[in-house]
Amino acid sequence: MLGQPPIAQVPARRGELPEHLFRRLLGAYLGGAREFVVLEHPRVTPETREVVQTFCRRTRQPEIVWDDGGQIRLKDLAYESPVPLAQRLARMGRIVVEFHREAAESWTQLPLGTDDYWERRDDEIDREAWYVQRLAAHRLGLDGTGVSMLGPWTVARSLERIADHATRLGEFGRRLGELPSGSGPITSLQQFHSQAMVHLEGVLRAADDATANDLLDLGEALIASGNSLADRLLPSFGGAAMPPATAAAVARILESIGRTIAYAQDIAQVALDRSVVVSFDEAGAPPEDAVPARAH
Repeated sequence: MLGQPPIAQVPARRGELPEHLFRRLLGAYLGGAREFVVLEHPRVTPETREVVQTFCRRTRQPEIVWDDGGQIRLKDLAYESPVPLAQRLARMGRIVVEFHREAAESWTQLPLGTDDYWERRDDEIDREAWYVQRLAAHRLGLDGTGVSMLGPWTVARSLERIADHATRLGEFGRRLGELPSGSGPITSLQQFHSQAMVHLEGVLRAADDATANDLLDLGEALIASGNSLADRLLPSFGGAAMPPATAAAVARILESIGRTIAYAQDIAQVALDRSVVVSFDEAGAPPEDAVPARAH
């Protein structure tokens, strides 16, 4: 019934990878479920319990309210945050940009913390991004706000993916230590990444269609620049081939910066679509038979 919090039944399948069960739980969470029932016959295994506990830890804020051995019931006991989605997204954008810059700066520094440092930092951002996506999906499905929630959902998802690539930059950046300090490839990679961050910051601030269109053009130019940089950096370094592990790291870093720009383009498209809707409101609703053209 409309307005009733949905309940998700998630069966645990013997022999499946733990990550598969986690993904199904996360899918239900992002879809707006308020209760989760994890079923396993004849009894819930320790491996399944570990997945459930990981799910509770990495999201906000399901808690186990019933466990009878054959099923585990979780319920979202947290009230919806009073902080407006726009403010949550703005804060999240700042955190993601800072995370990216920290990862790029690490390329010329000693390794930070333990091997799972970047993954733990990413978990913090995932938790916030998943929460925003969950709120948007819940409102979209239950309270009739409709398509207006697709924008926040898309921005949160894109920022989540951008943060994933910051993790990759930090992890693969460790392998750049084989290059001489201040070498051309590292400088070029940092400059390209800095340009991507300027683009991302601009996208997060975009408030009108002209700005959004300019940023979409800039993003396309940056992607082309990244392709040219890859052609220049990867074949050789100083007349000699890079060590294979270093060349692989450079390739993955370039790929992650490129994907970061692509996800920023998705956010710019949201800004463009939002500004077009505003202009319709100001000028009057379009005719019923009008088909709006989507910018690319």
